[in-house]
Amino acid sequence: MSKFIILCFLIFGIVGCGSENANTDLISKSDRVTAAEIDGSFINSSNWNLAKLKGQVVVLDFWATWCGPCRMEIPSFVKLYPTYHPKGLEILGLSVEAQNSQPASYFEQFLKSLSINYPIGFASDNTSKAYGIQAIPATYFVDKTGKIAKVFVGVHPEDEITGVIEKLLAE
Repeated sequence: MSKFIILCFLIFGIVGCGSENANTDLISKSDRVTAAEIDGSFINSSNWNLAKLKGQVVVLDFWATWCGPCRMEIPSFVKLYPTYHPKGLEILGLSVEAQNSQPASYFEQFLKSLSINYPIGFASDNTSKAYGIQAIPATYFVDKTGKIAKVFVGVHPEDEITGVIEKLLAE
């Protein structure tokens, strides 16, 4: 059932609702579903738990090092993190690559090369399945109550990401 609901949100995120600013429109509060708990190991921080992040806006960015569009979008998150983190935003980058596909030094170098300043980890298969990840980048915006408020699939301009973050922080 939860896979079906998340799939519906993915479709909604792709299709939008037809308004001129559809890419920053949020899912109505009454239609939001609770985000699945994340499971994975983090490279540059301790492991995270969505339950502990209630009260904050959370961006879950599913990506991979080999994904060109992911590499295009990461600099936006790097830029936005220091601005919005003190205001109640947490960004968690979740690689869908198998952790053992490359040595740890490969991922550490990748983080350095893009100056990634937010927590990065490897999403477990269970987490990827719970979110229905089939295409990346996939970005889930989780509101302060722990519910999914917006989903982007594919690369989105920084101003759209910022618009969603600002709306969620204002809620």
